[in-house]
Amino acid sequence: MSAPAHARQTAGPDSVEVTADVWLRNRRRTRAWAAIAAAWSVGFACLLFIPPNKTLAEYLALGAFYFGIAALGMLLARRVANAGVRIGPDGIVVRGPFRTRRVSIADAEVLVPGLQGGGGNGTPCPMLERRDGRPVGVWALGRRNLWFRYHRLAQEIQPLCDDLTALVKVLQSPSPPANPTPSLG
Repeated sequence: MSAPAHARQTAGPDSVEVTADVWLRNRRRTRAWAAIAAAWSVGFACLLFIPPNKTLAEYLALGAFYFGIAALGMLLARRVANAGVRIGPDGIVVRGPFRTRRVSIADAEVLVPGLQGGGGNGTPCPMLERRDGRPVGVWALGRRNLWFRYHRLAQEIQPLCDDLTALVKVLQSPSPPANPTPSLG
């Protein structure tokens, strides 16, 4: 089954083309945050080169610690760069910076603007509402939020949420037979 491609631009430079069976992400957001994580890792690794007043064993232990933390930062940068959502007939895969969630296409309800994160201060992004009521945030489709204006950002991502919901509904609908076989008689 081939779902139609929707190409609606969100406000500003954060545009996403909604298509079935491809990884969708706000490339500007994921690349920027991946670059920040990589720069943090390199900076942390460079701390080793500050002249220490330590013995060789202490210096090597400190180096192992710094490079270990830097390696974890590089892994996080890779996860952030690959974050996204894939909506297909076999289900929805939401890959975030820290975890990947799989939701069956039948379990998906609607995508609405919301906050991913705790304490009422999170990332404004599309939230996949499931039939059981537990939402899944799609961090990779979120908007920039250095100066937090949730209502404006929610309005900006509403068209994207509408397109994603329409794609989910198309994939949930039963497909008509592709080509009926002609009768030979």
